[in-house]
Amino acid sequence: MPRNLARLRFRAPKPLRPLNIARIQPEDHTTLHQRLRAHAADLSKPQTPLSLHVVVNPKWKQQPGKKPFRMSYKPHTVRDLVDPEAAAKHGQIIYVFANIKTNQVIYSLNELLDQYHLDQLPFIGKHSKPATIRPDEWKPHCVITFPVAEQGLQAFRKLREFRHLHETSWDKTNPEWIRLTPHQRMRKIMDQVANTSADLAEVLSSQQQQSVEMRKKAVEHEKKSLRLMKTMWAEAEALAKDDRDASNPKWLEQQIRNIDWQFGTKRNRDEADTKRLQAAKEGHEVRLRRVLRARKYMAKLKEVEDTAEFRKMQEEYASKAAPATGVDVEAKLKTLRRELALERDLTKVLHRSQEDAAETMGAKEAEITQLEDALIATLQADARDHPITRSILPTSFKKQHPQPFTMDVEIKWADLRDAECALGKWPAPVVHDTLVLRSSRQDVEFLNPEQYKVTVTDDVQAMLKSLEKQALEAQGLYEEPVAASETDKTGVWKYVPEVKNPFKRAEA
Repeated sequence: MPRNLARLRFRAPKPLRPLNIARIQPEDHTTLHQRLRAHAADLSKPQTPLSLHVVVNPKWKQQPGKKPFRMSYKPHTVRDLVDPEAAAKHGQIIYVFANIKTNQVIYSLNELLDQYHLDQLPFIGKHSKPATIRPDEWKPHCVITFPVAEQGLQAFRKLREFRHLHETSWDKTNPEWIRLTPHQRMRKIMDQVANTSADLAEVLSSQQQQSVEMRKKAVEHEKKSLRLMKTMWAEAEALAKDDRDASNPKWLEQQIRNIDWQFGTKRNRDEADTKRLQAAKEGHEVRLRRVLRARKYMAKLKEVEDTAEFRKMQEEYASKAAPATGVDVEAKLKTLRRELALERDLTKVLHRSQEDAAETMGAKEAEITQLEDALIATLQADARDHPITRSILPTSFKKQHPQPFTMDVEIKWADLRDAECALGKWPAPVVHDTLVLRSSRQDVEFLNPEQYKVTVTDDVQAMLKSLEKQALEAQGLYEEPVAASETDKTGVWKYVPEVKNPFKRAEA
C-alpha cells in the first residue's frame, strides 16, 4: 500500500450502457451475438464498488486555497451503508475508526479519515503517533446515529475528552503499570477499544439524565410563552375595543401635529416647555403605535378564527388536554419526577443494569410526558395558539427552545462483541446492530471461468428469445404456448388404461 495519499485513486465501476440493436441488420447474426454477449458481460459486473474506502483522496475533496477540483464520482464509504440517502445533518452521525495494529481510536464527523484526524492522538512515546494515515491500518469500529445534530456534537466532544483523559491521565501510582516496561505501558495506553465502549455508554447515560432536565426547561419555557401570549392578546383586544379619544388614531395624530406646531411658537422656547412638549409627543407616538399594532393583530386574528384550520387545531388541543381535566397536574408531575429520580438513584446504588429498571422507569417517563403534553395542550387551547397569535410575542420568546435529547440512538458495530465491554451500562432504548462492511460483496456471486461462460451463454439465449418474441408480437404472429397439464399422460403411458388400486379396502 502506498504511504502517499496523493497516489490513491477511487476506481468506480462504469455506468451500465443501454442495449441498442436498432442499427443491426436482421440477417447479421454474428454482430447481434457479439452485442448481446457484451451486454451480458456488462450486466455481470457489480454496480457498486466492492472495496470500502476509509481514507480520503485529496483530489476528490476540495482543498482550501487550491483550484476547485472534484472528481465525477464519489468513493464507496461507510456513509453509503448507514445513510444512503445522505439525509443526516453534520454532527448527527459519529464515525469511530480503530487501528488494526495498536487499537488506537479516532472519532470523526466525516465518513472518511484525513491527515488532520491524527491531531487527536497525543505523543506518549516513540512510534506512538503515526506519521500519516495509512488505509491498510485503519478500519471502521462503529457508527453512532443520533436523532438531532446537537446531541451528536455534544457526544462527540465528550468522547474526545474521555479518550484524552485515558491517554494522558492514567494512574501513575498503580504497581501494575509501574512494573511494565515503557514500551509495554505505551502499548497498553494506546489500546482504547474497550474504553471506547465504556465511554460511549457513559455519555449516553448522562444524556438520558440530561434529557429530563432539558424537557423540564422546554415545558417551562412553553408555559411562560403561552401565558405571556394570552396576557398580551387580552391587552391588545382591550386596546383595540377602547372607544375613548386616547385610543383613537385620528385624535392621536392630531395631537402630535398640534405639538409640532407649538414647537415653532415663540412662547414655547424655554427648556422646560420644550421638555414637556417632547415628553407629551413621545407619549402620543407610543400610544399611537400600540393602538395601530393592536388593531392590526385583531384584524389578522379575526381572519384566522374564521378558517377551518384554526378550528381543527383547537379541537386537537382539546383532545390532547383530556388527561389533564380534573387533575392537579403540577402536583402529580412533582410526585412522578421525585419517584423517577429515586428510581435512578437506587439503580446506581444497587449497581443494577438499566435494562432491569427500564420497565418501571419507562412507564413513569411515559406518564410524565403524557401529563406535560396535556398541560401544554390546555394552555394552547386557552391561549388560542397559532402562528398568527405567536407573532405578538417578543423576539426572545419566538426563538425555538433547544430540543430535548432522546434515546433514539442507533449504534452499528463492525464486531457486535465490542458492545459487551460495557455490558449492563447501556441505556435500554439504545439500539445495537451490526455494520455490514462487506454488503456489496455479499450481493455478488463469484464464478470460475467455466461457470462464467455458461452463465453468459444462458443470458444471451434468454435475450434472443425475448427479441424473437417481440418481433413476432410486432407482426401479430405470436401465440402463447399451451402448457401441458400435470394430469395429462405422455409417451407410452397414455395407452395404458387407468387401473384402480387393487389393495384398497372394499366398501359395502
